[in-house]
Amino acid sequence: MLRRSRQAALAAALSLSVLLATPLAARAAGAGHPALHVTGTTTDGRVHPLAVESRHPRLSWTLESSGRDAEQSAYQVRVASSATALRRGSADIWDSGRRMSDDSVGVTYDGPARSAGSRSYWQVRVWDAHGKPSAWSAPTSWEAALDTTADWHGAEWIGASDPEAGAPLLRKDFTLDKRVTRARAYVAGLGLDELHLNGAKVGDHVLAQGASPYDRRVLYDTYDVTKSLHRGANTVGLWLGHGYGTTYSPYGFRWQGQRQAVMLLDVTYSDGTHARLTTDPSWTWSNGPVTADDLYAGETYDAREEHHGWDTPRFDDGAWKDAVRVDAPGGALHPNTMPPVRVTDTLSPVEVTQPRPGTYVYDFGQNIAGWARIGARGPAGTRITMRTAEELDGDGMLDTATNRDAASTDRFTLAGTGGRETYEPRFTYHGFRYLEVTGYPGTPSTQDVQARVVHADVPSTGSFDSSSTLLNTIWRNNRWSILNNSMSTPTDTPVRDERTPPAMDVQAYRDASTREFGMDAFYAKYLKDLPPGTALPSDDVKSQYPDMAGGQVTLAWTLYEQYGDRDALRSAYPDMKRFVDRNATDEPSLVWPDDKGFGDWCPPDHRPEANDGMGGPDAGQCFSEVSLVNTALSYDQARSTAAAARALGHTGDARHFDALSARIKDAFNARFLNAAGDTYGSGRQVTSILPLALGLVPDDRVKAVGDQLVRTITDHDDSHLDTGIFGTRYLVDALARIGHVDLAMTMLEQRSYPGFGFEIAHGATTSWEQWLYSSSMETHDHAMFAGINTSLYTVLGGIRPASPTYRDIAITPSVPAGLDHVSATQDTVRGRVGSTWRRSGDALTLTVTVPANSRALVTVPLLTQDARVRAPEGAERRGGGGHGATYRVGSGTWTFTAR
Repeated sequence: MLRRSRQAALAAALSLSVLLATPLAARAAGAGHPALHVTGTTTDGRVHPLAVESRHPRLSWTLESSGRDAEQSAYQVRVASSATALRRGSADIWDSGRRMSDDSVGVTYDGPARSAGSRSYWQVRVWDAHGKPSAWSAPTSWEAALDTTADWHGAEWIGASDPEAGAPLLRKDFTLDKRVTRARAYVAGLGLDELHLNGAKVGDHVLAQGASPYDRRVLYDTYDVTKSLHRGANTVGLWLGHGYGTTYSPYGFRWQGQRQAVMLLDVTYSDGTHARLTTDPSWTWSNGPVTADDLYAGETYDAREEHHGWDTPRFDDGAWKDAVRVDAPGGALHPNTMPPVRVTDTLSPVEVTQPRPGTYVYDFGQNIAGWARIGARGPAGTRITMRTAEELDGDGMLDTATNRDAASTDRFTLAGTGGRETYEPRFTYHGFRYLEVTGYPGTPSTQDVQARVVHADVPSTGSFDSSSTLLNTIWRNNRWSILNNSMSTPTDTPVRDERTPPAMDVQAYRDASTREFGMDAFYAKYLKDLPPGTALPSDDVKSQYPDMAGGQVTLAWTLYEQYGDRDALRSAYPDMKRFVDRNATDEPSLVWPDDKGFGDWCPPDHRPEANDGMGGPDAGQCFSEVSLVNTALSYDQARSTAAAARALGHTGDARHFDALSARIKDAFNARFLNAAGDTYGSGRQVTSILPLALGLVPDDRVKAVGDQLVRTITDHDDSHLDTGIFGTRYLVDALARIGHVDLAMTMLEQRSYPGFGFEIAHGATTSWEQWLYSSSMETHDHAMFAGINTSLYTVLGGIRPASPTYRDIAITPSVPAGLDHVSATQDTVRGRVGSTWRRSGDALTLTVTVPANSRALVTVPLLTQDARVRAPEGAERRGGGGHGATYRVGSGTWTFTAR
């Protein structure tokens, strides 16, 4: 599979499915088979979701079996109004009946639409290949989101009577006169909000409720607050932050109005009746201890201004002012369905220094997104200042160059309680490794300060390990960069005064992020914020650039291929069509112009200003091969649209976009392939990497183009990277296709400029914005080069989907010189896929894991021409020769040896 172009791989998907289908079931029918067990049930990709917007959500489940070749032949889903009803065998809402299908991902609930706030319980059982049923799965549930204005029961947008109030506290006392059996809070606060009930913050979300294009979409969060309420007196509080200061980037989603909120509290009593509390002018408000907050500048907190007990019934709010009605934002309210932003880890400092009297610098050993937490004891009015940065200068002080104009400073004034006082910000965050503390009363220890890691709480789904310490560090650094740039939207960097959704960056690393983490709900929300052909605010000129807004075209297909998200694909499809067709109309030559776009963004700078990689204020040349790269990406986007059309049943559209992609390929070669037929454009690495990886090179020119690329890398570039974000993403793929994965590893193992090894040698714990240490535009925490992690799974591990959702899998690992061991796992929507190989001399052991209800074609690498493979019983030989032997296997764990 690795030697095929992506175009050939797409064309081969159907034939692979045929190869992998019938014989396994036939073989399994003659043997005893352990029972299938249903696990991992999800609704719209989430577990027990509280706000499902679709009235016909997608139901999915994973299967487990202690045996091999486990396949589902049929399923039955039943849906009821209670878990008790399901346990009695009653499906009082919907019963699918027994359906002969192996579908276990994205099965559509086809029952009656559920009313807003209603809870539906469901379970599933399946039949295996022999017709043996499984046990019913444990009941799970989903709740329907609020859908219309009426569902909010008159809740009004309210705010402080002073529009300039900084971070106001709003509160309301209320009484519940019966026993509470269920309660939900639906809350939207602008810019940021924190919900409190009866003396405690609700939930563990931070930086809620999530940035969005507020003129089109305003998000609300849904909380289960049943355990926070009780019969009798209760109090609800809302703490509102600004977040988006006046200097916030015009290219990001920013709320520029006053702090305001809307909330519905829906309480169900034990007798089935309801009580509802909504925001209205009867609420009261006051200023609180947060006296300034800004995502770039930081937060200022004065503990002397705290209102102790403000969110409890015992508090006297007689001096507080009445809240007022305010205008609703332009966008409609929608549920926030992405993973919440949370504090996911707490780091202790690995070192503390005192470069100047009274100035303490903490090193946390890792570049993160988040903030610091500090504890201190001192007199009232003592002000502690905390500043953050990614790097230190020569005298051990903070080097804030990569912060640019972001002050990244938090200030904490002590109340002087006599005890230990603790503070951490709530309405800002920073990108940093180092923390500077001044004004501390006494001498702080390493126990007094911690770093709080903050990002969207996406699950880890990928793991990688190899015999190369440097390769493992590259993998780890890129994962950190992806997480640090996954907040309520993808961001370009958590460090400087930007932090806006980077369509170009995501396009370069989406294939890595969707293998490393469960990004389905995260990116589905992002696609609603920025559909294909939608530019960032104040940036409409880029709405048709393939290297910018075109990334959402391929992202929509990725969500379907990786997660089976048909809803996201169906929603995006009209915009995918419109984007691709408009570019073909606007550029009839089908060759993208050189003056529109970014190209292979941020390749190495080879001028004297690069200073052997250390750079300087005048270093960095980021625009590169704009026309060639955008034309290649437009080809990929046309193919993704054709694939989407086929998946959605639009056969006429599929033929149209297949033909368009073929025309773009012809135009690409006519414009960029040189007369000798062995390289493209300027001859820089990316000019051949993209055509080879994306399938643009004519079959009869692949060897010539590949040979010239190798010469360029070895002779001209001294076996170093000379690529920007797109060339780096596809580097290993292209070299593996032409049989030179050894050279790819040589390039990745380089420790001199330019390369990942150079960054790591200079202390990098995340991937940099440029290959340079310092440049005219630089942070050391950008995810745009993280796309190369994809190839660690797809080339070195060899794991690729041969059909959407990994129903069919190709496992074709590459074994480059210099690596003795690779282990890669990916938790797909069907379960874990694994590929582990170990080499000893000319012998190779390969162990693969295939989840239940999937099947795979496994190609075992042959290290010598006369190598023979010992295959496990049940693996069916399907061909091979030369460098590999191919076997067909079902689910389970299979170990092959070749010597």
